Amino acid sequence: MPFHPMGKHGKTVDDPAAQLRDPVHDVDDPLSREFPDVSGEDEAHGHGACEHHGHGLHAQDASGSRLLLTMLLNLLIPSAQVVGGVLANSVAVLSDATHNFGDFAALLIAYIAWRVGRRGATTRHTFGFRRVEILAALLNVLLLVGACSVILWEAVQRFRHPQEISGSWVMALAAVGVVGNGFSAWLLHRDAAHNLNMRGAFLHMMGDLLTSVAVLINGAVLLFKPWTWLDPLLSLIIVALILKNCWSVLQEAVAVLMNAAPRHVDISRVKETLEALPGVLNAHYLHAWHVSSSSIAFSCHLVIPDQKLSQGEQVRRQAAEALRRHFGIDHAIIQLETLCCGNGSLLCEGSCHGTTAMPSTESSRGEGRETRPAATSVPLHEGLSRKSQRFRQGALTVVRIALGLVFLYAAYEKILEPWDFAQTVDNYKLLPAWAVNAVALVLPWLEALVGVCLMAGLWLPGAFTTATGLLVVFLGSLVVNLLRGVDVDCGCFGTGEGVRNWSMRLSILRDAVLLGMAAVGTWLVMSASRSERLKPMQGIGEETARSRE
Repeated sequence: MPFHPMGKHGKTVDDPAAQLRDPVHDVDDPLSREFPDVSGEDEAHGHGACEHHGHGLHAQDASGSRLLLTMLLNLLIPSAQVVGGVLANSVAVLSDATHNFGDFAALLIAYIAWRVGRRGATTRHTFGFRRVEILAALLNVLLLVGACSVILWEAVQRFRHPQEISGSWVMALAAVGVVGNGFSAWLLHRDAAHNLNMRGAFLHMMGDLLTSVAVLINGAVLLFKPWTWLDPLLSLIIVALILKNCWSVLQEAVAVLMNAAPRHVDISRVKETLEALPGVLNAHYLHAWHVSSSSIAFSCHLVIPDQKLSQGEQVRRQAAEALRRHFGIDHAIIQLETLCCGNGSLLCEGSCHGTTAMPSTESSRGEGRETRPAATSVPLHEGLSRKSQRFRQGALTVVRIALGLVFLYAAYEKILEPWDFAQTVDNYKLLPAWAVNAVALVLPWLEALVGVCLMAGLWLPGAFTTATGLLVVFLGSLVVNLLRGVDVDCGCFGTGEGVRNWSMRLSILRDAVLLGMAAVGTWLVMSASRSERLKPMQGIGEETARSRE
């Protein structure tokens, strides 16, 4: 479509009044055609020309049809798996069915969000109703956590009392899941390329596909080996995957409700990108937040030289297009200024009180531009920092998986034989009689919870802190009894007869090594969290130093 120099209000784009009344997306120009709306929801906001609007409606109708078909498949498949899981006496199949029901709920959320998003905004709900998907996602997380608790209890009972499982039934039902989930993923992969909502549903289907493959392997093994422990073990793995997914959804939902900046939007990098644009002297008071999981809003103040309003409007349009192109920001609110309000900080510290004079147009082209950091330059120390971060991330992964395996292995025998473990706890002679049974019942499950969190990467600060505290208690108990000359069985990895003092010394050495690993893991997690918190503060410090210069 050729470029037409008329705005939608019948005035030319050279008319500043027409430009200010039109949102940045409503001005039909080559830039808007080159960088289409990344959210893929132009028709919901009135973006673009009429023919693009009609094409977008047809595309969304097709997306809705694919969602409905995928929802139908993910309702039929788990229903069949529940019936077959009961007939096959397989907890793995039932847990896979529960996961699939959870994904049906996720698809239902996506479909509701799609339907509600088409309604658009109202005078009361000026951003529309798209955040209803966040509230529904929180409810979905609660339901899945409850279902996982039931599966976890049933799997533990199967470890204690193994039952015969029909391998042929398990394979048949898993094969149905592989075909159905694979077809569902294929239906959604086209929309997943440009729509975050669809991408989340697509990832759910891929997770289901991999889970069904694991259950299929279980059925194949049962045909040749009577390994009844494999079925509840796979159930625990599936539960860990579900909980990891729930944790991710919970984090994203809380971030959206708290108006946190999207993970992929680095505010410092956004500032550098804006200040690299021609005609921009300073960018400050930057805000970025999710309107929904697929729409990002942004606001900032831009300081520009004193000039015609139409020239300032051109700068604003270029800034909005840069935000949309580089960071996926589809709703930009940009305030233009000729003087820097407040102290010009990167982040907003309240209302703008007072002004600080900025350099003139001539000086900004000389001294001002030279002091501005390049948006694409990467200092040497930053490159070294990235290598250090990758090394720390790898070390953290190794430590948490190793500790997770140790804690899961330590909890296994204690959960199966709680009365024997209670006798071991009593042998330490450190607790009153009324507390022995409570500790024997609670401690193994706490170890199992820590192990699952470490293995799945859930709530790592709390998991590492709890692991460190438990190991301090274990190590201290052994040292106290060694000093008292009391020969006790450690009981760390199961129950048994008493051992000699030299075995206690080895147990002390082992627990000391594990405590060191837990301490290192805690330090790595805390340092990573601290560096994330310091990022915006570093930006404020750099901006303050620049303003003083």
